[in-house]
Amino acid sequence: MTEPPGALGRTAPTRADPELAPTFSAPPALADALGPPVRPAGVVLGADPDGEPVAVSLLRSTPTRVVLLGGLYLARQVTLRAVGTGTRAVVVTGRPPVWEAVRDAADDRVRVVGEPPPDLAAPEGHPLLVVYDRGATARGPAPARGPRQTTLVVLPSLVPAVSDLADDADLVLIQRLPPHEAELAGRLWRLSPAMTETLRTLPDRGVVLLGRNLWRRVDLVTGPLETAILGPVRRGD
Repeated sequence: MTEPPGALGRTAPTRADPELAPTFSAPPALADALGPPVRPAGVVLGADPDGEPVAVSLLRSTPTRVVLLGGLYLARQVTLRAVGTGTRAVVVTGRPPVWEAVRDAADDRVRVVGEPPPDLAAPEGHPLLVVYDRGATARGPAPARGPRQTTLVVLPSLVPAVSDLADDADLVLIQRLPPHEAELAGRLWRLSPAMTETLRTLPDRGVVLLGRNLWRRVDLVTGPLETAILGPVRRGD
């Protein structure tokens, strides 16, 4: 790609944004610990092709929007790991039972609601993750309201009706897409043919991190603790 870096959706990502995707050296077992992060607000998502852990700063100094194109498993895993870093979470969903395991594992740090509450804010200085489970509710997501607040929109599929949500995101987490959705993603973000093919052929544990100047292939790493809560890694719901 010869175009200069620009807004997500205008050019293909080429290199990592250091604030969105810091990396560090640590044992892969760290992903199962659900303890404090090595870097502030760093959430371990998985391992790169060399087996090194990959983390992203979901909670940043500015309001942030993340879109997850994939299944419920990844949405719940990201939420659980964010809570493990000290973040509080509110999950807006029309299917509360599927989030009960995450709520129970996180004690009082996760609220599961059917509608966004009027007091949608964390105590001053505390990070807040607001998850909109769009697979179960038609309500559109409200924007993040302040620093260290992130909106995570869960989309089960990429269709033209929701492409604007993905195009405006600071970070997109993508699991395997059907061929027609991969083609739409390729056009939306001006991806190379090889990148588009990657989106079609990801294994169940494969995820692509897409952002401004960012394209990174990651494999989910799930240990016994998370497996007991979430079950085996899977692409669908």
